Amino acid sequence: MTEFKGYFTFVLHSHLPYVIGHGTWPHGTSWLNEATAETYIPILNILNDLVAEGRNPQLTIGLTPVLCEMLVDPSFKDDFDNYLEMKIQAAIHDVDDFSSKGLDLRKKLAKNWQDWYTSIKRDFDERYGRDIIRGFKILQDNDNIEIITCGATHGYFPLLLKDRSIDSQIKIGCKAYKKHFGRHPRGIWLPECAYRPTYKWKPSIGDYPERKRVGIEYFLDKHDIQYFFVDTHLLTGGEAAGVYAARFALLKQLYEQFKDQYKPLPSDHETSPHEAYICGSEVSERPVFFFTRDDETGIVVWSGEHGYPGDGNYLDFHKKHFPGGHRYWKVTGQKID
Repeated sequence: MTEFKGYFTFVLHSHLPYVIGHGTWPHGTSWLNEATAETYIPILNILNDLVAEGRNPQLTIGLTPVLCEMLVDPSFKDDFDNYLEMKIQAAIHDVDDFSSKGLDLRKKLAKNWQDWYTSIKRDFDERYGRDIIRGFKILQDNDNIEIITCGATHGYFPLLLKDRSIDSQIKIGCKAYKKHFGRHPRGIWLPECAYRPTYKWKPSIGDYPERKRVGIEYFLDKHDIQYFFVDTHLLTGGEAAGVYAARFALLKQLYEQFKDQYKPLPSDHETSPHEAYICGSEVSERPVFFFTRDDETGIVVWSGEHGYPGDGNYLDFHKKHFPGGHRYWKVTGQKID
């Protein structure tokens, strides 16, 4: 008999800025097409393959309103088909080019890219009927995954000047979710995982008086959101790891305002990111649950020094072969782009 180890929550979050109508490269539709071909469709394939094997993935995945709107846009669907065909033809060109130069290993890799994009195109057109969002919806309707929402435009809640902006971000995020998935969301991934508690606040710009702002949980409860996620340091204490406060003076000023008010509350028990917690404000009707990101897992996923992005067994994301843009190189250094 297998020994029971416990439970864990496997949560993925996906978002891209709105790029349709903003050109092709580098921050236009090529960005969306690349993410769809190399992330969204492969995830759908893995989930559906698991279901076909009689397994229930029980995955939680965040699909932001902005991303959903782009993926259902007819112009994206046509452009994505053209993108896939272009990548297939580029791979065929590379096969011929490498073959003529006697580069047998690269020829094999180019053939892999040809097969990969041919398969992705077939999945998009035939397996999912050019409707990726519907593919995720079916999995949720069959209780194989749970989809969570996000802020309407991925606005950074703690920096929004007016509370009604936060309220609208959540309200419209829920409305967009219901439009695409036919139900109300239970959970939300706060944009950039940015949570703000109740505290006295004065905007760092403009001539506004100091006032008390309610915590994000008030707005989540108002719109019937039951749970959200926070970064590890918000539960266990300490400061966020990052460089933005050093880069942006106003952000540093805003943080200093909160830092002066922050005093860790004494506790008779140790907090753990591996447990669920509840929080509520004095004006909320109901508490809201929150889960904490596991810091060690985050480092493995994101760190170029300690995680997958800097591991030599992985494909170098940045180096591409001209003119088709396929990748044929592995990671060669932890701090090399």
